[in-house]
Amino acid sequence: MSLIKKHRKNLIKKFEFIYKKEVIYIKVKKNKLSKSYKLSLDKKDLNGLVSIPHYIKYEDGAKFAQDNLEWISEEIKKFKPIIKINNGAKIKFFDDIFEIKYVTSSTNKIRLAQNILEVSSKKQHSDILLKWIKSEVRKSSSLVISNFSRKLNVKVSKIKISNSFSYWGSCNSKNEISINWRLIFCPQFVLNYIIAHELSHLIEFNHSKNFWNLVDKLITNRLDAQKWLKQNDNYMYRLRLD
Repeated sequence: MSLIKKHRKNLIKKFEFIYKKEVIYIKVKKNKLSKSYKLSLDKKDLNGLVSIPHYIKYEDGAKFAQDNLEWISEEIKKFKPIIKINNGAKIKFFDDIFEIKYVTSSTNKIRLAQNILEVSSKKQHSDILLKWIKSEVRKSSSLVISNFSRKLNVKVSKIKISNSFSYWGSCNSKNEISINWRLIFCPQFVLNYIIAHELSHLIEFNHSKNFWNLVDKLITNRLDAQKWLKQNDNYMYRLRLD
């Protein structure tokens, strides 16, 4: 095994491999619920992730990943190059393109003018920008949720803005809805679809015909939204704040 080094943190060990002159990091995690090896990609850190049963050795999990380095390498390529949202970047927020402009100021604020998104701060520009993005996603989501929930006769107890790298939206038995802040990078009709999807789950917690009928009751372009997400979800995860 071309193991270079490993680190341990709680129930996770990190391994490092060289594949075609490329350094690939692998996280091996023990999971009490796992019955076999499971390989996936950590989209946040762009590491391979192996989930193993508690009785399997970490080194065996690393060997499993090593046997699949080609797949991991190809998956990582889908998320490169990383697109930095920083000073001078031009980014599409919902249906409008804005140029990001960082301004040094003792006051933290956001100003929009003629497709310029001016971020004023002493040094924490990315933090201020992320706070604004989350606020905009919450604002847009709240309007859609209010409209759709009336049509389905459901009540949403809380709207959360998530930082997930594995889902765009979620809901729970408490009627709480979570919306990924990265959905600001998609067209409005795609955000509408995600919200329609989660609200419909408050009635039908499955993907039955009845469930999709509820979704289609709220929007008319479900297939277009699904197609857009399939083609662009990697792009949205590639966008990163400094």
